[in-house]
Amino acid sequence: MVLLLACSGTPRAVHADADPYEAELAAVRYDLRVLSPDSSREAPVAVGPEDFQRTLRALAREIPATDQPMELARWLMEGELRADLQAEMERGRVVRLLPREDGSPLEAASAVELARSYRLLCQTDYGGGDCLGLFTDGPLLTRDDLRTLGLALSLKEVLRETHAAFRDMVSPQALVTMVVWTGCFYLLLWLLPEPVSKALAASMTLALLAWLPMHTVWSLMDGWARLVHEVDRATSYSEIEAASARFRKAMGEHTARVLVLLVTTALAGGAAKFAARLPKLPGFERAAAWAEAQGLKMSEANQVEAVAAAEERTFTLMVRRPGSGASSAEAAAEARAGITTIIRHQGGNRQVFINGQRWHVPANKSLKNIPAKDPMGDQLQAAATQVASRWSPRSMSPREAQAVAEARAQGEYWKAHLLEREARGRFVHRVMADQFRQFRWNPRGVDAVDPSTGYKYELLTQTASNMERHGRRIAEELFRMISF
Repeated sequence: MVLLLACSGTPRAVHADADPYEAELAAVRYDLRVLSPDSSREAPVAVGPEDFQRTLRALAREIPATDQPMELARWLMEGELRADLQAEMERGRVVRLLPREDGSPLEAASAVELARSYRLLCQTDYGGGDCLGLFTDGPLLTRDDLRTLGLALSLKEVLRETHAAFRDMVSPQALVTMVVWTGCFYLLLWLLPEPVSKALAASMTLALLAWLPMHTVWSLMDGWARLVHEVDRATSYSEIEAASARFRKAMGEHTARVLVLLVTTALAGGAAKFAARLPKLPGFERAAAWAEAQGLKMSEANQVEAVAAAEERTFTLMVRRPGSGASSAEAAAEARAGITTIIRHQGGNRQVFINGQRWHVPANKSLKNIPAKDPMGDQLQAAATQVASRWSPRSMSPREAQAVAEARAQGEYWKAHLLEREARGRFVHRVMADQFRQFRWNPRGVDAVDPSTGYKYELLTQTASNMERHGRRIAEELFRMISF
């Protein structure tokens, strides 16, 4: 276990004339915890079908009604996870929809067949209608819709138990729809370029790690990545069914029950009441005991503000320290001056946010060494953001593409996802070095040095685990952190 002080998210710059109370809030401190496979539980917390249904019935009474389950799911997960589709036209009409990062088109005829098969599924299993709310945004199924359909098919057996548990509710099908959409958007967070869950999603991830062994959570993520990969390339309903069956087998009913329970808990109380609802779940005592052994309290699950998945098959958790604020005169003074300590490392070095910039400061350096203005660094930051937005899988080198393809061929879809992220980072470094040739670029140590000022810069992806790792790797250097 690595225990470090940290802060998550984009800090607020607090000006000298700001309210003192607001200045103190800006000095909030966080603990950074890293969970590794060695700290994982050996066996999952068992959840039987009877306990599962009884708990669902109790939670369902607290779920607010909505006629827009998709938008509710987006709001709960705080993510704009919309499919990026490109329409291809022939003779004035759309003939196929092509995901911008996908090489397999979805022809118009396939879209019609998929919609027809979905209606048949609703008629057979759920009594008809738009049973999962997939037609809410239009008569054709989008990639978001197909991913949600794929998850629903993967959870088929457990959703039957869920529907049975909700049978005495006013609208059991609406509740099932909310569970599926929210589960889909939560899982999609792990497929973003930087897989980080925040706020309510972060609390859900902590609970998932408490109920399930870490290797099971990674298998869930890997299986979901494979399902999305296959669904995004599917051109028929049968292909989606086959991909969902594979995910269902890899996931297992127990993991599916835990996932549905946590999603329902999130729906019942939102971020504010999530931790208070957890004791209602079967196996809570065992899950809480495991979390306590890792220095985490399930009663404070709402204090987990971000969870990042790292390449070493670890999870980094940002946890707000109870009662934290301006815990010292130094912290309060820094806050009033517009300085926020983001991460304070055990070695005394720290990362601070000042003048709209993020800097790493060694233990033996004063904050006075940070320049009030850094126009070249500002140019680097703007360029890094712009370059990162241009990256796509087509930007990979032949060797990188081959490594990704081999990982997928072996069924290691999460590994393939991580390899793509690493390729994205190398792409940004390569393009930036070409654009800013006046800088001295280094293969080791700090990435770039401006010879005219001596200022040093490190390019890195903006995740909690990556920020923390860079602070340990180059602890003795003063440098500005250029994130993308």
